[in-house]
Amino acid sequence: MIDLGYGFVSGINRINKKRVCSWLHTSEDITWKAFIWYLSEYFEICEFGDDWLTTKIVSTKQRKFFYDIVIQYKESVCVQNYINDCENELWKTHKRGIKSNYGVWCKLVENI
Repeated sequence: MIDLGYGFVSGINRINKKRVCSWLHTSEDITWKAFIWYLSEYFEICEFGDDWLTTKIVSTKQRKFFYDIVIQYKESVCVQNYINDCENELWKTHKRGIKSNYGVWCKLVENI
């Protein structure tokens, strides 16, 4: 595995909620499922749990893009988007990354 820096390696990386909150400079808890919903528009989510996720990152450029997307996360907006998306099925035809994250989205929607 190639070290991509800042605790990332080329391949599957496990990210936890505590680390994300640190990047967001917040001590408040974030809505983890809404965060995964948001992030899945940009990255393939391999697996997720109550406070962790795994995603594939293969280059330093992709690692930087991952970090940039994470720090753009806005809790109030993304939670409302997640709730609205779960209330209808438009996400099945309008969400980016439908092929790589469909199974993840189905899990997120069934447990709202």
